[in-house]
Amino acid sequence: MMKGLSMRWWWSALFATYSWSLHAACYTVMIYHGANPPYSFESNGQFSGLFVDIFDEISAQTGLCFEYLPVSVARGQRLFEKGEIDIEPGVSPTWRQESTNPGIYSYFYARSREIILARVGPILTSPEQLYGKVIGRVRGYRYGGFEVHFNRENETNKITVYDNTSERELLAQLYHQRFDYMMIGDITADYYKLTQPEYRSFQEVYEISNLPVAMRIQPRLSSLRDTLNQVLEKMVNSGDVARIYAQYGSRMDESNEP
Repeated sequence: MMKGLSMRWWWSALFATYSWSLHAACYTVMIYHGANPPYSFESNGQFSGLFVDIFDEISAQTGLCFEYLPVSVARGQRLFEKGEIDIEPGVSPTWRQESTNPGIYSYFYARSREIILARVGPILTSPEQLYGKVIGRVRGYRYGGFEVHFNRENETNKITVYDNTSERELLAQLYHQRFDYMMIGDITADYYKLTQPEYRSFQEVYEISNLPVAMRIQPRLSSLRDTLNQVLEKMVNSGDVARIYAQYGSRMDESNEP
């Protein structure tokens, strides 16, 4: 009898240890350092933003732990390729096609519209209308097929790209007329227009792309992807994703539904 009790206690202890280890595992999430609102930013020493709210909801539903790692865009890509960051949120697979470690992707939970923002119009109908212009871009961001219009080495007849570290810096430079145009996500643009009155007159003049986004995950974490798929689909269908986006001034409509 004592032997049976002892065995049952051993198995209970083993199961408890296994369950604890699952919930104790913490996955690193790439967020861009500095100001990257509304996706991520620091508030009172804590990380806040759209991505943080999404992972908080995932954590509440699954018990999973997520640790945010603030890095530059370029450094974040290097770390992901080396397997040192587990998750990159808000990514279209087309943006990472040239990566040595493209990763695996979760359920698409939203869309990302990349646009050209200007101080004033007019609306453009083709990239060629931007030839000879200087356009601001966040260093490390990629724009797929649109990049054939950028000047390469020893070229001067296409679009000249000016890189900076964040949308915040680029918006300030656009405001001070350092250049006439910048590339930005529409959700980021809407957030800054909402919170910074001096930017409200800026106009979208061209849509670069409109793509579904997912969580980019290390290939070794296929079981994590399965869990994220279930939760993200549930969050989309329940309206939780739309609610989180709305908190930052973005209405989940036909332009950004997955």
